[in-house]
Amino acid sequence: MPHSPIGRPIRVGLFEHGSDAFKCFRSLPKHCTKPGAEIEIVAMVMKLLDWDWEVVDTAQVFGTSDFGVLQDNGSYSGLLGLLANEKIDMSGLSIRVTPDRMKFVHFTFPTRYFQQVYIIRKPPDADFRNFIFSTFSLEIWFLLLATIVGVALFRFLVNVFVLKHKGPKSSIASRSLLETYAMMVRQKIPNVDLLSGMIVEATIILVTMVLYIYYQSSMNSKLTAPSLTAIPFRHQSQLIELLEHHKTYLTYFNGLPLLEGSTKKNTRRLKKLSTTNPTVVHSDSEELNAEIKRGGVFFSSYDIEFLPAPISTWNKNEGLTVIRDTTGITSYVAYGFSRKNKALCNQFNKALLRILPGIPRINSNPGYAQKKEAEDLTIKARTTSLSLRRHLEQLFELYMIGMGICIFAFFSERLVDRFWRSRIEQTYVVAEEGTNIERIRDFVRKVSTSTLRRIDRLDSTNTLEISQRGAISELEAIPEDDNDSIFTNDNISSSQ
Repeated sequence: MPHSPIGRPIRVGLFEHGSDAFKCFRSLPKHCTKPGAEIEIVAMVMKLLDWDWEVVDTAQVFGTSDFGVLQDNGSYSGLLGLLANEKIDMSGLSIRVTPDRMKFVHFTFPTRYFQQVYIIRKPPDADFRNFIFSTFSLEIWFLLLATIVGVALFRFLVNVFVLKHKGPKSSIASRSLLETYAMMVRQKIPNVDLLSGMIVEATIILVTMVLYIYYQSSMNSKLTAPSLTAIPFRHQSQLIELLEHHKTYLTYFNGLPLLEGSTKKNTRRLKKLSTTNPTVVHSDSEELNAEIKRGGVFFSSYDIEFLPAPISTWNKNEGLTVIRDTTGITSYVAYGFSRKNKALCNQFNKALLRILPGIPRINSNPGYAQKKEAEDLTIKARTTSLSLRRHLEQLFELYMIGMGICIFAFFSERLVDRFWRSRIEQTYVVAEEGTNIERIRDFVRKVSTSTLRRIDRLDSTNTLEISQRGAISELEAIPEDDNDSIFTNDNISSSQ
């Protein structure tokens, strides 16, 4: 025969709350197969203690269906307020334990562990188009560019002032830059004559090899085992940064406490955001779901037992994703007793210890809450077929830009070539000996040494006329000497 230590049935107050208390929980302590996970635990402990108890539906009796918040007058509302005012003896739902709340109620041993979570609309699929430059940060790319320019400048100075290479400075500079770039991408490396140059080459080769291996590994991981969704943030600090830039906003139930900062710095930032980017509040769940789908972020706390992964699917049909803040506040939740019932709380704890190891199994029984499925199920490499639109769009854009620059450079070279040809094809008339010979000699010396020998043979005559077509035919008739020819690879740009 059940008995009561206080001379009357123990009043267990609760309200319908998800899978913790639902269906037939109001008929307890009579038979009820699935009353809800948390009230089922209470019923098991009461059976072990053989206590006489009754359920008080606080929503029907007192019009209260929340756990309670601290009021301006220093008292609590909800279940906490009912416990503090001795209107119920015990809470049938576990309540988050805080130092302030412990001043009003006695808590049992913790039965569950909660952590801060954020519910958002399902993010879009990850964008693979920018995988080329996403491996390194902008700082690293600028550092690589500065390295190429610095080494190319070193090559240029060595070639001009140490090795005394002849030719246009622009040609030497461009060749130095191209050789440095070719070495960076592991192409053919030219011979080096100086010890200092060898040291520079060896250093750059070592650094480039490490960067190349890292880049290749990182790029392969992005293509073969990518994240399926583009998660906007993963912890509270990143969320606050988005809030400060007005890229998102918070949404919550009306009249309940705002988001609690996980650090002192975050608490200060959230207090400032309460005026610059205030929380959008609603009174029911349907309005909150609609707000989340419009881009709002709903914050709460949830049992970590049901969120094994940091990013999980909250509701697949509604398209909602839950983010567990692994750096956020971890809370203990426990059943509460009124201040006058400390002895009941101690006896309840002794019986609770007997079933404490099985509580996670009770909470996840069929018909109750289930573990949320991880959002990204990619735990091993997958084969990804590269497509132009989804993967290689950025590479194609770079290719087209390079081809455009190449075409522009080609027509520019043709214009310069025509300019020099027009200079060569001018008509020079020599009326008497020595009249224009020196002028012709100086001009043709720039063109070819072999041409100068031909003009010397023409020097014996008193007059010489080179027509517009004659000058070209005279130059073409002169046999080229391999040692004197200016049409070599190193001087091709100045051959005109």
